[in-house]
Amino acid sequence: MAESATAERGVSRAARFALTKFRPTTLPTTLIIRSVLHDRLSAAAGQRLTVVVGSAGAGKSVLLSSWAAARPPGVTSWLSCDKADANPVRFWAGFIEAPRDVEPGFGADAADLLAMDGVMSADVTASIANDAAKLPAGSAIIVDDFHYAAPAVSRDMTDLVERWPAKTAQLVLASRSDPPLRLHRLRMAGELCELRDRDLYFSLAESRDLLANFGVEVAAADLALLHERSEGWAAALQMAALSLRGTSDPAQAARALDVRSHEIAGYFISEVLEQQPPEVARFMLDTSVLGELTADACTAVTGRQDAAALLRSLDTANLFLVALDNERTSFRYHHLVRQVLRTELRARDRPRELALQLRAAEWFESTGETRRAARHFLAARQVDRALALLRDRVMTEYLHDPVLRAPLDLSMVAPSLLADAPDRLLALAADLLVSGDAARGGEYLDLLERARPPIPPESRLAARFAAMRSLQYALTGQADDALAEGLAARAIQERTQLTDAWNAAVPIILMRVYTWLEDFQAVEREAAAALAMPALTEPVKLVQVPGAQALAWLEAGRLAEAAGAARAADAEARRLGFGQHFFAVDYLRALAGVALEHRDLDTAEQLTEQALSISERGRPAFEFLALLDRAGIWAARGQVRDALATVEAARLVLAGTGSVLLARADELEALLRLSLGDLRSPIELASGLPAARRCLLLARIALASDDHHAAREHLQSPSLCDLTPRRALVRQILLAAAAIGRGDPMTADILGGAIHTARRGGFLNTVVTTAPQVTSYLVEHSTQARPDPFMEQLTVAALEVRATQPDASRSRQVLIEPLTAAEMRILKLLPTSTYLQIAATLYISRNTVKTHLRSVYQKLGVTSRSEAIERAVDLRLL
Repeated sequence: MAESATAERGVSRAARFALTKFRPTTLPTTLIIRSVLHDRLSAAAGQRLTVVVGSAGAGKSVLLSSWAAARPPGVTSWLSCDKADANPVRFWAGFIEAPRDVEPGFGADAADLLAMDGVMSADVTASIANDAAKLPAGSAIIVDDFHYAAPAVSRDMTDLVERWPAKTAQLVLASRSDPPLRLHRLRMAGELCELRDRDLYFSLAESRDLLANFGVEVAAADLALLHERSEGWAAALQMAALSLRGTSDPAQAARALDVRSHEIAGYFISEVLEQQPPEVARFMLDTSVLGELTADACTAVTGRQDAAALLRSLDTANLFLVALDNERTSFRYHHLVRQVLRTELRARDRPRELALQLRAAEWFESTGETRRAARHFLAARQVDRALALLRDRVMTEYLHDPVLRAPLDLSMVAPSLLADAPDRLLALAADLLVSGDAARGGEYLDLLERARPPIPPESRLAARFAAMRSLQYALTGQADDALAEGLAARAIQERTQLTDAWNAAVPIILMRVYTWLEDFQAVEREAAAALAMPALTEPVKLVQVPGAQALAWLEAGRLAEAAGAARAADAEARRLGFGQHFFAVDYLRALAGVALEHRDLDTAEQLTEQALSISERGRPAFEFLALLDRAGIWAARGQVRDALATVEAARLVLAGTGSVLLARADELEALLRLSLGDLRSPIELASGLPAARRCLLLARIALASDDHHAAREHLQSPSLCDLTPRRALVRQILLAAAAIGRGDPMTADILGGAIHTARRGGFLNTVVTTAPQVTSYLVEHSTQARPDPFMEQLTVAALEVRATQPDASRSRQVLIEPLTAAEMRILKLLPTSTYLQIAATLYISRNTVKTHLRSVYQKLGVTSRSEAIERAVDLRLL
């Protein structure tokens, strides 16, 4: 028996492990150091257990390997599991072996006991825990891919965790699914650190850095698209980077995550789908036809009565489900994974896919969810049933449904075949427009307009057509056309006494259009007209209308009313579930504008990003305005270059539309360039502005040139006789700036009047960013001001603004004396040529080059070559 035990012990000790089993993953040269996650792992040193749970390809191994590499040498042990570790004796033999690089005698007694008994026992567990307590302080044992071993060793691992010496060594388990180790008890006791998929997914900035490490640079819009499609999934981003590396085709970026031409599908199928039991794989394929997975919907589609249990098992196993509610009763698949599953379902069994789509359509129809039903009828090739549903319910459902749906897949619908069914064609156009596909919606309206016989002019169809034309023009910022079509729709409605859900679209559209045209009285009329409609839905009445009013009041300068209405709309949107709906954009922008005016820049930026995420890609005018909001916030931070880049990005969104909104981009760019000392560009940009805006901008340019007489003339223009409260305040501030510049003895009184107006209206940012002269005056005379909370806020804000623009005074003087033609020739060669090369190119001596450069530096207000190039770029001289 002794010989037998010794033999068994020898076999155990002689178990053959590849050295790589005890080595962290080799770090790629494209590694992104994720410092925040490293810090969270390190901060868990005093807790009993750390788990890193994520789906396949989420980056668990690379994260832990990079963390191990960043730790002090000699304190980290590593064990990589594989399928062979489903044998518990082999797993524990490997677990004992792993720390021996740190402590050679680790687990000697435990190994003897394990070899003797051939099974884990309480004695083995206690021996491992005791030896772990003797490891060097700050040690960590990392077990990667623990899911391979978990079913066989979870009971013993649970016992070990309960005995683990947390103060000495950190135990880290990485797994694709939650290890069954009574995690809830550890969590409640505060002894568990958890990193999960939501933590592992790459942020937009990390995605950009990863692509850069592969030598790939893409435009901001393409990067956003890649990030949206991948949802930060590390494996998908890496595959996209590999496919993009070396390509010169910009369009390749948009195709980089197309599962039909990429390795993602193969990776997911081999690493995830084929590793599941057959019933789970079948369930995943079948339910991929659903955009939202609930137990009832999955039961209806698959016919399985255990659908709820299977759905829970997918969630527990981290099989790429994203919870849509806090109770975890509603889910969706990761976008890419759903694409892969649907593609695989179609390839394996096309008739089954059509049958599943039809089941889904009929179930959603029975529950009254028209648009979802229509989507599935189209996918099932039941076009007539889909169009019949849309015709009757498209606008009603849009006004009630808090979830904004993606545009329908109309690839199997030939619009030309619907020429004899104009009501259905209009329903399709309306669905596309409210879903954010203005381009295709407009195409369908064009087709309907050309249909024969033409639409009867005094008909329900004519009124609806005009309303949808108005919506199309509003989405693309063509305010005048949107106004004309909206009024035409209303006239038909009034003459024919039409009352239906489509009527509500008209005042909703016109409120926004009148805000763009700065007819704020008309906005009030449209709000009253909307609220008087007896059939107005609750979301429109409580979210959309007050949100649009709030935005109009903000632009006019009625800040208190804007804030109150926007907060009320926000509260109702949360209650009704409309926080991510298009209706939320107006009140989010209003809240952001109020926060900016109060100099709460972080809140303003957060709200603006929310508005942008709802409006981008599909609602151009609203995306454009949200981008300008972002640029304004960045300008308030002093990030002028970033703000200018954003203004340019905004222009591209409305390129070719001729929208009146583009004047807002011109005005903002002019102010940004003026802050950099460029006096020429703002004058050019001012020429296209409406009269009042143009006069105020020209006054600012004159002040920047120290031409106080011209500034005063612009500010006395008849165009400024009927101003909104906001513009009236700007005029007062500019008059104060002119008084400061010319040393007017009445300066204090003039500025005091402006501050009184600002105090009454709640303005802060406008006061400190309108004129540098006023900002400096407030700082320099802060000790003389009567102390009160508003003046203290104003002084702090002025100090912030002056700190972010330290070179403003120098910038204002840059182009008062323009560069000569000879100096400009030298400046243009400066970024790419040496002094000798410049001399040779221009056929002048090196001393002449130096003389001209001294003059250039003086005029630009710089002292070095690099500063000269930077300033010249800012001023658009280069």
